[in-house]
Amino acid sequence: MRHRRALLFMPGDSRRKIEKGAALPVDSIIMDLEDAIAPAHKDLARRTVAAALHEVDFGGSEKLVRLNMVIPGWLYAADIAATVDAQPDGYVLPKVEDPQQIAQVSDLLALAEDRHGWPRLRLRLLAIIETARGIVNLREIAAASPRLDALIFGAEDLAGDLGAIRTPGGQEVLVARSLVVLHAKAAGLQAIDTVFIDLNAPDAALAAEAHTALTLGYTGKLAIHPRQVGPIQAVFTPAPADIAAARRLIAAYEAHQAAGQGVFEYEGRMIDMPMIRAALTVLHRARACGVL
Repeated sequence: MRHRRALLFMPGDSRRKIEKGAALPVDSIIMDLEDAIAPAHKDLARRTVAAALHEVDFGGSEKLVRLNMVIPGWLYAADIAATVDAQPDGYVLPKVEDPQQIAQVSDLLALAEDRHGWPRLRLRLLAIIETARGIVNLREIAAASPRLDALIFGAEDLAGDLGAIRTPGGQEVLVARSLVVLHAKAAGLQAIDTVFIDLNAPDAALAAEAHTALTLGYTGKLAIHPRQVGPIQAVFTPAPADIAAARRLIAAYEAHQAAGQGVFEYEGRMIDMPMIRAALTVLHRARACGVL
């Protein structure tokens, strides 16, 4: 599964902004056909995204397209038809509330893969959970398709759906934020945290929110401005000190295992398998980020 620390939204109707995003060392770029696009510009956005997929050098960044909501008679099928031949890496589905929405898109993508002779499941899916109904159906959504790579938490739309009042601490969405990461990890999926909407806030505030997401178990975070990419990816990249500490712990564990010892004391703590798994996770993330 591709490593995703920062996923940057770019409006699908702006070739200039897509090119700006493609020039960044960002893990994933999401070319948006939904919220960022006025109804009168939907066709223009589809054409712009398709052309960019054909012509723009995205470097090592993943190329994703956010569809319009998957509801009967809506625009998502036209979004796919206009862009799939240009070979995006996958699609982001907004406001997912039911596993059938994922299945419907997966079926359309399977037809495209067969038509082009691409490997099955080449086109990946990421589902945004941003309504109360999506939260209560998380178990079924997370198991909807082998195409599904990640669950994305959408706090702003969820708060609107609940009639909640957004606060700096986010206590009004904490339960839902925790449930998204819990169900993602139970299903072997990545968990991507919500956007940080205050563009005037200092980088330290964004980094603090990203770090909170990391401590909850999230593997990445959405970005809505190019300058957010650096702080987000820095938080989700293990620091050299953390990598060194994890390697020391693993070495100590292996030495005690060789001596026939299970649980052991290390730097004043009793060490057992949960702590070893946490250290292995740090090293896995470091390798995925290219820093180990």
